[in-house]
Amino acid sequence: MKIQHLAVIFVIIIMPISIILSGYISNQIDAINLQNGYDANLINATYDAVKAFQLNTTNNKYSSISDSKIRDIEASVNTFYNSLNTSMSDYSLVAKDLEAYVPAILFTLYDGYYIYTSYDNVYSTTGEGEDEKVQITLNGRNYQNGLKPYVYYSAKYKLSNGNIIVVNYTLDNEITVYGDFGDGYVTRSGYLINPEYVIVNDNSKTVQYGESGNQVTIGPEKLEEHLITTQETDGGGTGLVIGDYNYVFYQNDKIYQDRDTNGNNLDSYFWYRNYVKTPVNDPNIIADLRESKKYSDDGNTIMSTSAYDYYASAKEFSKWVIDKLGKIQQKDTIRNEDGVTPIGDDHEYLSEDTGNTEIFNVGKDNDPMLSSSAFNNHRLAIIRKTIQTSLNTVISNYHSTSLYDYAMPVISDDDWYRITNNISMVTFMQGMTIGYRYYNNYAIITNNVNKEVVKPENVYIITDDLTDNSNNREYHQPGCKDLIEGVENGNLKIIGAYSTSSFQRQTVKLSDDKEDDVHFYLQARGTQNLGSETQNLVTITGCYNCIVSATSDYDTDDIISGDPLIDFQNSEENGGDGTVAFESNEYKGVRQVYLTALARERLDLYKSNFDLDEDDI
Repeated sequence: MKIQHLAVIFVIIIMPISIILSGYISNQIDAINLQNGYDANLINATYDAVKAFQLNTTNNKYSSISDSKIRDIEASVNTFYNSLNTSMSDYSLVAKDLEAYVPAILFTLYDGYYIYTSYDNVYSTTGEGEDEKVQITLNGRNYQNGLKPYVYYSAKYKLSNGNIIVVNYTLDNEITVYGDFGDGYVTRSGYLINPEYVIVNDNSKTVQYGESGNQVTIGPEKLEEHLITTQETDGGGTGLVIGDYNYVFYQNDKIYQDRDTNGNNLDSYFWYRNYVKTPVNDPNIIADLRESKKYSDDGNTIMSTSAYDYYASAKEFSKWVIDKLGKIQQKDTIRNEDGVTPIGDDHEYLSEDTGNTEIFNVGKDNDPMLSSSAFNNHRLAIIRKTIQTSLNTVISNYHSTSLYDYAMPVISDDDWYRITNNISMVTFMQGMTIGYRYYNNYAIITNNVNKEVVKPENVYIITDDLTDNSNNREYHQPGCKDLIEGVENGNLKIIGAYSTSSFQRQTVKLSDDKEDDVHFYLQARGTQNLGSETQNLVTITGCYNCIVSATSDYDTDDIISGDPLIDFQNSEENGGDGTVAFESNEYKGVRQVYLTALARERLDLYKSNFDLDEDDI
């Protein structure tokens, strides 16, 4: 064959193929770039929405109340769409268009979740006369976007006597139980712990917690916060008063003990409302506050007994749960699909298979305070199942102007772990064309700064450095290696421990001008720089080791259980010989303040459906 013939064949056959492949590759590159752009915009918009939720709830004293929480969530949704609309302007999409491509927004909270999606807001009725049953039929033509009703993390279980009971779960070890166990319908709520680890002394309001020979004493605490309050000046303006005040939680709100100009505690108390001292005048409350003083060293400081109340009440509740629910296993869980059939030997129904373990028979081998317990594995599986069932239904039934067939994307196990372990926001976006296919993805942003839940890792321990005069405090994660070593060798002094929300910047707004805002931190101390006055302030900063070397920290489960701590470099998984760095007694002070703070912070959170009155158990 002549060379001219080969050239003709190349031009006729190879060149068109090359052109087609070049166009296809170019389209694929454009599609990938477009998808990456959509991914980045979705993540950024979700982050902005979570940040808005954090700001609203951190500075809102009533953020745990249902109506206030709904307003905060709706404001977060608006932030999401505004942010997404701004970033998607390059793709010629307006806010209204974007709603059609977002079939669901999930907000996971402490004991349940909201889903923002479309719903039919108009219904028709048929039937006449007072005695005739009214038929309600959704007409399917009046969809609008909004929050669907709140859904609890719950599961049904079939008892040996045939009765069905309901258990509502949360993001920690608190549960609520509803049902008839054979002697009448009951409702009980409380925290699950190993009751064998708790020895109660009601007279001193203390408990011994832990395994025999490895116990810590948990009792009344002196709590303190740094506040800036406002008051009217003689000239009619607004003046600022700076002070450090002891406080306790009373009926899910903080009450502070006032001080004189010399810093001495007074027998007067106030609520902190909109940065103003609102006096407490109820004689019953004042009597309770005075009663708490008898547990203080000086007899004149109000003391918190929340940690004691947590362990004492949880012990009684846990004993009741063992008695009533102790025989329940995974096989007794009722299927969501029909609400009556147990899952039996179906070990694939839930994401975690706990086998024949008795889920609510809590004890040393099933300690709900530890993340590795059978109770916690089952709890996470139930939370995942309830969310997954609702999302599948909502997304597959989503109605919009788009002809796209909406379907829930596959969520990885790692992402499910993030969703079921944290307050989080999950946004779904799909249906937009990218090349020859459709976009379908989701974004997850967790919210660790909130007043909803206190996870084991969300308690920080405050220390003073005794080796210098820096006038600075540091806060550490409970397993911080520098913290434990510093306490052990006497270089660090433990001041206290609080949840993450206590370390967020607070803002006093004096006018509409942001330049007039005054900022402060609850766990700082002393006075601070206001206007032209430079005053002494004990600052507080995060531990450097916790920020940059978190992999060398010890596990919170080890701190809770009091197990010996193995240095990270000597761990077997890191190729070491498993040498123990700290025995339980060596870090008892860290463990004591941590277990006290974890219990206190959990009990003091607002609970709308909670009863820890041990007299009723």
